[in-house]
Amino acid sequence: MARQSIPRLGVVATRALAEMARGVLAGAGQRYELQLIEMPADEAVASVRELVQAGRLDAVIAAGRGAELLRGALDIPVAQIKVTGYDILHALVAARRLNPRAVLLTRRRLADEFESLKPILNLELVPLIYEGDDEARRHLDTLSRAARPVVVGSSQIVHLAGLHGLPAVLIYSMDSIVAAIEAALELTRVARVEEAKRERLDRILESLAEGVAAVDMDERVQTINPALAALVGVAGEWAEGRRLSELAPELSLASVLKSGEGRRDEVVTVAGRRLVSQRLPLMEAGLQVGAVLTLQESTAIERADRKLRAEARRSPFRAKYSLADVLGDAPLIKEARELALLYAGTDSSVLIGGASGTGKELFAQGIHQASTRVDGPFVALNCAAFPENLLESELFGHEEGAFTGSRRGGKPGLIELAHRGTLFLDEIGDMPLPLQTRLLRVLQEREVLRLGASEPIPVDVRVIAATHAELKEVMAAGRFRMDLYYRLNILSLTLPALAQRGQDVVLLATRLAADALQRLGAKQPADALVVPLVRASLGYGWPGNVRELQNLVERLAVFLCAHGSLRDSDIRRLAPELTAADAADASLARTADTARRQRLQAVLAECGGDRALAAARLGISRTTLWRILREAE
Repeated sequence: MARQSIPRLGVVATRALAEMARGVLAGAGQRYELQLIEMPADEAVASVRELVQAGRLDAVIAAGRGAELLRGALDIPVAQIKVTGYDILHALVAARRLNPRAVLLTRRRLADEFESLKPILNLELVPLIYEGDDEARRHLDTLSRAARPVVVGSSQIVHLAGLHGLPAVLIYSMDSIVAAIEAALELTRVARVEEAKRERLDRILESLAEGVAAVDMDERVQTINPALAALVGVAGEWAEGRRLSELAPELSLASVLKSGEGRRDEVVTVAGRRLVSQRLPLMEAGLQVGAVLTLQESTAIERADRKLRAEARRSPFRAKYSLADVLGDAPLIKEARELALLYAGTDSSVLIGGASGTGKELFAQGIHQASTRVDGPFVALNCAAFPENLLESELFGHEEGAFTGSRRGGKPGLIELAHRGTLFLDEIGDMPLPLQTRLLRVLQEREVLRLGASEPIPVDVRVIAATHAELKEVMAAGRFRMDLYYRLNILSLTLPALAQRGQDVVLLATRLAADALQRLGAKQPADALVVPLVRASLGYGWPGNVRELQNLVERLAVFLCAHGSLRDSDIRRLAPELTAADAADASLARTADTARRQRLQAVLAECGGDRALAAARLGISRTTLWRILREAE
């Protein structure tokens, strides 16, 4: 062990006890350093303090009242030299060797301990009790004029007895001093451990950007870190021992000390800076011993909030597609793509209309990816996929205990999770009216209130909504709020059906087929699927739009991969909807032709067979009338 780490102990003693302590000095060895401070305890306080400040003393050893006095005056451990039953017995034996008559002259506390030991020691001795040196002198004066016994007592009593011409024996033993040294070593070890803990805590507090202060029950500062001291404009050492409310009234902990209840997340302005404060009771062994104040810059909380939300962006709430993934050369889809790119440059709400399968979420993701919110989350929710109570919880979140089965600790809603990003609400027309009202408030106030909560949470969210329904008709039926409609329909985007996109069917089918065949590990080119599909689907209306085309391509790709080829008969068998549509169209055409001929013949009959008059009444030429009549023959 390094020399500087060896405990440094001091023994405060006088006269006989000091002489005995000298006998221990030689045994200090490598375990500790021991020095004798030979003076009364009250006189030794100043000297001990100088040694402590110079780093030359870790603990003090003293006897009796001297130990009590030093313990109250010093900030270092004080070990007391205690009198044991063995010490008393040993001293009395030594005294009786000098004189059969022995008197124990002691203070009240030791006399009480002696009384408890008398049955064990088998002694009939009655001690003389004194409270101060004057009373001790009176006892000694009486003894010196009477039997002149041997006096057993402390170092001071031995000294006073000598002044009265009485023989005396010191009640302390060498073993008691050694035991006190061991106790001092343990106290020093514990003190060093605690000091190391305090130093670590101080370093932690010093490194914190947040301000921290702890006070006692009188609100006097026990600990204050540099951040808080600098904030209130004082030196840390100067602030210790002063009331916190005197340093900065706005930081007072008086109410926490009085009520024992904490006050969290309060905004306070100190020296022109907006801070978030935490005022909490300080408890030890179940009892309040003070209070703790912490202050944090509101900007730091905002930075932390951004980081937390950045972590959330690593969750599934991310956009996968951009506007570059929107394929198609048809004028209507190019126009929609250009309009979406224009909308991406703003933060206004967007309402996307279009039939099912036209790519509404694809466009929503593309707008998000092209916007300034690209680094934020993209959170999508289908309003038609949840019952009302579950949809409310998913969208707005809930506090712990808000309803039976609510998550412990609560749960943020999708609106919260979309903070600094985009919230995509698909099938908005199916949202229940009560939730429409709550959503409207979110859009107006830019804050969300969880189920079961009393404090709203600010949110920065852009909303993109989509619907396949005609919302004006839904509003007319009383199932959609007009004010919400106009709040959402700031920017409007309508996506064309696949049937309106002409040759885009070939382009899309080619890309979808190539992707599907690659996933399946097929070696056939995309044309092996696309050519027969396009040939079979001529005139088909694609009611399911791009999603239907994707599903059909996937189905045909599986067959092509398994059989190596795809014939027209395979298409008719695997995609009966295409041929059923052709048959339906032919049937409608035949029905229309029959009805038209029947109408023409009826008018011709009304005109008495006059074809010129019948043609004029029908609004057609006589040549057309003649051709239709000939086709009917």
